[in-house]
Amino acid sequence: MSANSYNLVVYNLYKVQAREYPLQQDVKYFNLKPGAMPVRRFHKSHGQNIRLLQDNTTAHREQSFAHALVFSEKPLQPGEIFLVEIEKTERGWSGHMRIGLTEVDPAKQENGLPQYALPDLAQLGRCWVSAVTKSRNRLQYHSSERARSSLPAPYTSVLGNNEVISTACGRVRRSMLQPSYALFRSTFANNGNGQTSHDGEEPSLKAAKKLLVATDVGSRIGVMYCPDETGIFARMHFIINGEDQGPSEELIPISEDSAPLFAVVDVYGTTKQIRLIELYKVSSLQNACRDLILQITPQHQLPMLPLPQKVIHFLCDGDNS
Repeated sequence: MSANSYNLVVYNLYKVQAREYPLQQDVKYFNLKPGAMPVRRFHKSHGQNIRLLQDNTTAHREQSFAHALVFSEKPLQPGEIFLVEIEKTERGWSGHMRIGLTEVDPAKQENGLPQYALPDLAQLGRCWVSAVTKSRNRLQYHSSERARSSLPAPYTSVLGNNEVISTACGRVRRSMLQPSYALFRSTFANNGNGQTSHDGEEPSLKAAKKLLVATDVGSRIGVMYCPDETGIFARMHFIINGEDQGPSEELIPISEDSAPLFAVVDVYGTTKQIRLIELYKVSSLQNACRDLILQITPQHQLPMLPLPQKVIHFLCDGDNS
């Protein structure tokens, strides 16, 4: 898309919002009420170093590298994908975000939340959490003979091969699970060795994906659980940049007597800020416009868009305060 084309898209989106809710130099005036549409947010109970932004859909760790737990606002349904995107990282720390599932209800933690998801959260209740690394994120099978014996073989991705993926909560386009095209335009303008391609073309999505690691800004990390044939156990799956990492080794109880499962993310180490990716419903015109602008506009070009500084700040940081 040419510069004129995406500037026109931005301008038209801005006009629509300004017509419905006059901006008055402050983005908070053009929020649309989502009405009865369910909106997925982070739970209001979170680690003490977390600040929630953008209607509780963005989590920012303000200081340190600990006390940064966030949870899904509601328990996950079987087959529901909980997806976040890494928006900011911070050098100087070791380790990266952790993600998984837990029976710990954040609303009931009157004594506060622990510093870390690993291993502290397990002291409050059962949890299944793993660290996201630059590579080797496929779940390993090596400890439990019971789990090993019941693993499906050969394994087939729960996402299938189609562009449109059917889940328990609705249909999802595969592209929503992958980093945006604008990220690749911005980050991978070269072919990997410092030289621009001889034909001037941008790298293909396939080639760009090989350069993006799971801990980079723009990576989309998801978690879900899928019941097995018994209906009383499930296995956790990580979805990283659109690829299923395989079923967990450990069986997760999901019978009627089992506690609900919340998604949990530890915004730990180099991971500084994450945002929820709404897969099933559009929460507001504001969020829809921001998502589209971020998809078609490289990050470094956002400050040059013909928009008020309040809107530019909102696009860059997700903060409409």
